[in-house]
Amino acid sequence: EMKKNITPKFNQSLSKNIEKISNGKYKNIIINDNITVELEDGRYVPAEILSIGTIEQIYLSLRLAIMNEITKEKLPVMLDEAFAYYDDKRLEAALEFLSKIDNQVILFTCTDREKSLLDKNNIKYNYISL
Repeated sequence: EMKKNITPKFNQSLSKNIEKISNGKYKNIIINDNITVELEDGRYVPAEILSIGTIEQIYLSLRLAIMNEITKEKLPVMLDEAFAYYDDKRLEAALEFLSKIDNQVILFTCTDREKSLLDKNNIKYNYISL
């Protein structure tokens, strides 16, 4: 019953996230016994054959979808070096997506890439250096 009622809604939320995070490159993800991703040409492939950057985008989408499914409360999103395998294009799309969600987002990073892209895209943030 859980698979029948929750899985379709969860897959829809996950697919919506990856579409935005990937700038429309990936539009559909299905999670059953494994993770399957629809490519731009309509073929479905297992996630593990994709690049590390794409897999990391899927994991971010997955974490956000899970968070939205387990509670309607707006919990803070805490990410520690979550973008290490993202190229600048992927990172820019992820930061743009995160800037539009209603949750507080806390990023921990040892690089200036995130700060540079946030500045470039005029995304407001608070910066704390330790």
